[in-house]
Amino acid sequence: MDWRAAAELVLAFPPLSQKVSRGSTADQQEGVWRGWENARVIRNRLIASAAAGDDTVGVAVDEAQLLVDTALQVADWDTARTRDIVDPITHEPALALLTRLNREVRATAQAARERADAAYPDGYEPTEDEESEAWRGTGG
Repeated sequence: MDWRAAAELVLAFPPLSQKVSRGSTADQQEGVWRGWENARVIRNRLIASAAAGDDTVGVAVDEAQLLVDTALQVADWDTARTRDIVDPITHEPALALLTRLNREVRATAQAARERADAAYPDGYEPTEDEESEAWRGTGG
């Protein structure tokens, strides 16, 4: 439900309300519409999977980080509205929720980097089988 709260928060403040049009210089520099569209995709994925409570739904780390970053940007625009959006989903204050999610995403990304570094140390040379699997698209 935490991710749903973050997504709903972002979607409640569409880029047009920020006076940012799609493709504008501000949009290209700040990625405002990209962050909003990302939140829409994640919310739709949560809805489609009928995720409730502590159900697990896979979200790529970069998508999760973009959602948290975007939600942190909009959380302070209207604190009363932010509270009205987040409270029915989770009773945790928005800033506390987003800070915790941000820590979780960063820890997940760090753990993935560490696993990759352990699996593929400097100077690693893939075997012929690994190269063949990657070429055929069957590698995991």
